[in-house]
Amino acid sequence: FGAKESPKNFLSRERGAFFGTKQKETKKKQMSISAKKIAVIVGAGSKHDKDGTYDELPATERWGLGGALSLVFAREYPVVLMGRRVSILSDVAAEIKKAGGEAHFVQCDVTSDDSVKKAFTEAKAYGTIEVVVFNVAAPFPPGTSFGTFPLPKDVDPSYMQKSFDIGVTGCIRVANNIIGDMIANKHGSFLISGATMSIRGTANFGAIAPVKAALRSYAQSLYNAYAPEGVHVGHIIIDGVIDSPNTKEIPVQHHNPEHLAQAFLALSKQPPTCWTHEIQITPNKESIGMRL
Repeated sequence: FGAKESPKNFLSRERGAFFGTKQKETKKKQMSISAKKIAVIVGAGSKHDKDGTYDELPATERWGLGGALSLVFAREYPVVLMGRRVSILSDVAAEIKKAGGEAHFVQCDVTSDDSVKKAFTEAKAYGTIEVVVFNVAAPFPPGTSFGTFPLPKDVDPSYMQKSFDIGVTGCIRVANNIIGDMIANKHGSFLISGATMSIRGTANFGAIAPVKAALRSYAQSLYNAYAPEGVHVGHIIIDGVIDSPNTKEIPVQHHNPEHLAQAFLALSKQPPTCWTHEIQITPNKESIGMRL
């Protein structure tokens, strides 16, 4: 310190300079985070993934559509993976990092208001959410599989209520925690996984078609309400069986999960003057509406 400066004044000045620098660094870091655009995959695995134990499969098939969405979007964005099974989220995130991407994961139960709110609060700490993919569906009715679903008169009402809470109200909870931010930013994509049963129900699908139909209706409401505000809401009808560890024995031409995920990504990149709200994707060797 100078000849006329007391030690006390010198220490005060140096302390101020130190903390001023720290505050600038913190502010710069916060601005950097807010400028980073990220994608969130809600449902980063699959009920058909057999817990990701089929290591011989390509990574984009090992965890079904959820895993493929995570891996494909990670080629363009840092991603935040959400789901109930932390072990699956951790494995998918590790695969993304191995490929050179950035991935974080947060446990999220879409049937819980608090869980969804907490998950999105944590996700927003990693950057500005540019894309959300809602890829969530209820498990099949207990003891059933493709071809053995209960007929409409045999559907368990408690199963339907639980399924609706996951597949529709779960989407509402997610939208409640991100659509407002997208409106404020005047930009963002909210993509929803649908199915053939979104648009029609037949005798064997009475237990699960109503949920997908309601989800489609909600997606239309989201689009009509928020597209003018800059939010692109897309509903993707997946017409067919997705190639996953638990579906390989079904004798149809399967969807390649990576190709499906690429379609989601392409949808998110459309300019606002040419937005597609709904697409239906069908394997070329199958007829439209193949599952019904």
